[in-house]
Amino acid sequence: MLSARNSPARSFIQERFGRWQDLQARYRESAGPLAIPGGPANPATIGSAFDWMVRFMVHPRPDLRLALIGVRIPRVRQAVHELALMLDYPDRDGSGSVGTARFSGPVAGSEADHQLLARACWALALLTDLYRVGPTPGSPLMALAPRSITAEKLLDLASPEAVEELRALRASADRILLPALAARHGAWAVGPTFAGSSLMNADADLIAAGLLLELKTSLGSKRRDGTRRSSLEAPTIMQLLGYVLLDFSDEFAIAAVGVYNARYAHLTTWHLPELLAELAGRPVDLKEERAAFHELLSTYV
Repeated sequence: MLSARNSPARSFIQERFGRWQDLQARYRESAGPLAIPGGPANPATIGSAFDWMVRFMVHPRPDLRLALIGVRIPRVRQAVHELALMLDYPDRDGSGSVGTARFSGPVAGSEADHQLLARACWALALLTDLYRVGPTPGSPLMALAPRSITAEKLLDLASPEAVEELRALRASADRILLPALAARHGAWAVGPTFAGSSLMNADADLIAAGLLLELKTSLGSKRRDGTRRSSLEAPTIMQLLGYVLLDFSDEFAIAAVGVYNARYAHLTTWHLPELLAELAGRPVDLKEERAAFHELLSTYV
């Protein structure tokens, strides 16, 4: 709902929290140079695969259901369960396990071979696209005979270039992101949905003990000299605010939000009350804002 310019939810956020120009300027100044350039692999799939990679870095067996939602063919679902077994998920009643979405963190991540995991994350990203955008012409999945798909065939979809790019992005996260999250003890969630997700389809990347984190692999905007810089785009700000507002009952006790762009090895976090006050130009009663957002969305469902 936030992507459409005439979206009531988008208008709500822009009208109440639209003073983000200074925030964007500070972000641009704080981000360093591009560290990991793009390659021939599909950038959107790289982004989704990196999301999956981080999930495996913060939990040994993260919830796989997002990759299964759009899968209708039993043989493909079975291939995902075979893939899960290769990644050390327990086999329950012969049907495999979908993993864990919420846990007390931090915990050690997956011990699976890094190359195997990168290939698996690529396959999970392609399957996730089936749910998010539907069957896409040109997707490597479309070249497979659905009823003969196996875990090995899913793993073979990742090109060497894609695996290498994911390796570099993982190294960036190992160096910058994980140490920053290590001190966040408490309730964690990968791919969390919110009380308001039934009114507006929304699932975030990660919540680590009150920190709502958005993961990015964008190349950023180009300067006149051809070099790139990391930018905090308005849609990203609205997306983070949307997640905060959709947590109607404060289930996740979100106290801070952040953006991690792996290509720039750059993590920025903001204390939520101060951020809301800056964007609104006034003190904000979050409980009241959530109630108003809930009422708005309820009128369109």
